[in-house]
Amino acid sequence: MHGQPLSVVVGLYAEHARRAAVTSDFVTDDGFRLGRWADRQRIARAVRTLPPCREVELDAVGFDWRVDPVPRSDVTRLRMLTELAAFRETRGTAEVPVHYTTDDGVRLGEWLYRQVKRWRTGVLPEDERAVLELFGVSPRPRRRGPRREVPRT
Repeated sequence: MHGQPLSVVVGLYAEHARRAAVTSDFVTDDGFRLGRWADRQRIARAVRTLPPCREVELDAVGFDWRVDPVPRSDVTRLRMLTELAAFRETRGTAEVPVHYTTDDGVRLGEWLYRQVKRWRTGVLPEDERAVLELFGVSPRPRRRGPRREVPRT
């Protein structure tokens, strides 16, 4: 969090959000990736890992959540999105190779492939599309290149 207390970062968000939308690529003058931080808060809330006290603090400054949390009753989807969040955090992308399986044996790549396929055919519900968009997933064809996982440098 850029070495600053949470309250400072929340204040920074509130200050910038008053003037314009804090987009995913927004960087403050001192180089803090405020947009990326905001996306992490949104994702944590969507997968129900955001501490309630932080949600209250962000609500107080009018934080733009963009999507509602995934219902606790949707256990499979919640687990897959949590795995996707972990993948995105460690690799910097949500482009999961189709054959990617987590260390716990979760076939995340296949699940995400099916979700994108449903999106392309118009059968994926709007709320599920919105959450995938938050992660950076798109129904557009992926870029050409290797279909296997490439180590991050």
